[in-house]
Amino acid sequence: MYERLLPTILILATGTAWRHLQPGGLPIGQVRQVLNSLIVNLLAPAMILGVFLTAHPDTTLLRVPLAGLLVIAACLGASVLVFGAMLRAGRLTRPQAGAAILAASFGNGLGAALPVVDALLGASAARVPLLYDMFATVLVFWSLGVALAAWLGGAAVGWRSALVVLRMPPFWATAAALAVNTSGLALPRGLVQTLVVLGQATVPMLLFVVGSTFSLRGLARLDVLAPVLAIRLGLGCAVGLLAVRAVGLGGELGAATLLVAMAPSVAVGIAISERFGLDSELFTAALTASTVLYVLLAPPLAG
Repeated sequence: MYERLLPTILILATGTAWRHLQPGGLPIGQVRQVLNSLIVNLLAPAMILGVFLTAHPDTTLLRVPLAGLLVIAACLGASVLVFGAMLRAGRLTRPQAGAAILAASFGNGLGAALPVVDALLGASAARVPLLYDMFATVLVFWSLGVALAAWLGGAAVGWRSALVVLRMPPFWATAAALAVNTSGLALPRGLVQTLVVLGQATVPMLLFVVGSTFSLRGLARLDVLAPVLAIRLGLGCAVGLLAVRAVGLGGELGAATLLVAMAPSVAVGIAISERFGLDSELFTAALTASTVLYVLLAPPLAG
């Protein structure tokens, strides 16, 4: 089953190599910024619409975000307890605690999880990480997650930060796709095919961007990384399994939801860490380690 993930691994490695070689002399930060803008504003919305418009309507999918919220609540609660205790004991600074909480609490459906689910379970299962991300992870991360990051970083955050969700094209693309899919409205075949073709570029672009963030700096903090990985991968998997059963998801949908429940740390956490003065080096190390371990652990769980 690992051979199905070979393209995923190679594209991640390409992003990492590009970061160090920088062909064309463009700084990797600039490359990531452009690709992220392209993904968020065009490719990801096209993929979301294409996936849902070419699949059979299934109201069972609406249980996916509910399972996601249960997983996020458990991981966030455990993170606050563990890293809060380490902070009070003087083993962490506030910026380190903030980065660790973000890394352990929030997985990235629109990151490594999407191509892994697509490769292991098929294109129809790709709806799961999209729904999980847009209606669970994104909603909590951009409200409570950002508020925690700002507080631990010593900055002020306003209620407008939560409204960033409403400015995200993938969020509205998911809502529109669900509405069209469940209503039975038929769109012109040429339009749907155009969206499918555009969307096919999303997965390799996402993998490239994630790979370009990989860094070995910060990996020496094993005392912090170990609990981050235990919560993100271990607790995420355990609670994901319970949540899948609790909401009645089985078969392909249940397996896909479980894979997203233990997804690697959300990549946008790097930008949030830098924005609020958290330890971005520690967060990047957590993202690197969680992605590598996730790719290794996902195939047996999918089987």
